[in-house]
Order: sequence, then C-alpha cells, then structure tokens
Amino acid sequence: MKKNMTKRLLAALLAAAMALSLAACGGGNDAANSGGETGETGEAASTALTEEEYQQAVEDLSTEMSEIQSSASSVATDPEAAKEALEAMKTSLNDFIAITPPEAYADAHEKLQSGCQSLIEFIDTVAAMTEETDQTKLSELTTQMGEQLEAAMTDMAEGASLLQSASAS
Repeated sequence: MKKNMTKRLLAALLAAAMALSLAACGGGNDAANSGGETGETGEAASTALTEEEYQQAVEDLSTEMSEIQSSASSVATDPEAAKEALEAMKTSLNDFIAITPPEAYADAHEKLQSGCQSLIEFIDTVAAMTEETDQTKLSELTTQMGEQLEAAMTDMAEGASLLQSASAS
C-alpha cells in the first residue's frame, strides 16, 4: 500500500507541475524584465504590482513549478518527500493567488487564480486518496482529480492567453 501511495503522490506532483508550467509559460515568454528588484510571490501585495513585476511573478511561478517537477524524480520512493513537494507547490500557488495584479492584467490574473485554486484542490484530493482504501471512493476521487486537473489546465491556458493579449497592448 505504501508503494501505491508513493506512486499516486508522484503522479499527482508531476501532473500538477506539468499543467502549471505548460500553461503559465505561455503568458510569460514576452515578459520584459525590468532589471531591478521585482515583487516576490512569497508576499501578498497590498498595492497592485507593476506590469513588469506581475509578468515576473508569472515567470517565477512557472520556474518554481518546473523546479518542483525536476525534483520529483528524487521523491519516487519517499512518500514524505512527495508530500513536502506537494505542500511546496500549494504554498507557491497560494502566494501567487494573493498578489494584486496591475489593472491591465486583472482578467488574466482572475483566470490564473482559478487555475491555481483548481490545482490546490487537485493536490488536496491526491492527499485524500493516499488515506483511502475503498475502491469505490478511490474511483470517485480519481474522477474528481481528472476534473480538477482539466479545470486547472483550461483556466491556466485561458489566463496565459489573456496575459499575452494584455502584454501585447
């Protein structure tokens, strides 16, 4: 059972990281780096970020998710390390949700927030699966995970598209 739990955690970690890094990368490629200090995703902003800071926050989130994905291979046999990686991912997602975008990126951020929230729900569902032994419930949770991941990918792709449109304006 422990081996199955590790496999589930690893699969969830990889799926969530891939979904976010693929979708978020679409919006950040045209970002102009200001060269100065930008807003950190680890702190909630009380005022709106500048466009450059916001673009950097999107890139930073994508980078963090890619780094977590890259380190996933080292957690393949360690359920605790997999849980820690999933929690790190949730922290990064929550930090991004909390930032205040510039007005030009408000619609994009709303979609990206929704995608981040779906990924957090996905991670929580994975955690629930690790404790579940009932096959019917596991099947329900698997279906729920698929829906959450699909919602996350859709919202992230839409958010990235809106971000790209806003940055082109």
